[in-house]
Amino acid sequence: MNVLLVALGSTVGACFRNELTVASRKTKIDFPWMTLLINIAGSFILGLVTAKINNKAMLLFLGTGICGGFTTFGTFNFELSQLWFQKRYVSCFVYFIAAYVFGILGYIIGMQF
Repeated sequence: MNVLLVALGSTVGACFRNELTVASRKTKIDFPWMTLLINIAGSFILGLVTAKINNKAMLLFLGTGICGGFTTFGTFNFELSQLWFQKRYVSCFVYFIAAYVFGILGYIIGMQF
C-alpha cells in the first residue's frame, strides 16, 4: 500500500511539474525561473506537510509522492534543514557543498558518455 501511495503521489507531482515547465517555455525569459519557483514551492510544501501532518499514509502520498515527484529539491532542503536543526553544522555544510558540486559534476560526466 505504501508503494502505491508514493507512486500515485509522484505521478501527480511529476505531471504538475511538467505542465508548469511546458507553460513556462512559452516565455522569452532566459532564466530557469519556473524550475526555481517549483523548487522553492516544493520545499515550502514539504516543510508544511512534514510539520502539520502526522498521518503516515498522507505523508507518503503528499510528502514523498507529490513533493518528490514535483521536486527533489524539497527533499534536499528538508534533509539539509534537519542537519541544521540537529546542530550538525559540519555535516550540513558538507552535504550542501557535496550535493551541488557532485551533482553538477555527475551531470557533466553523464553528458560526456
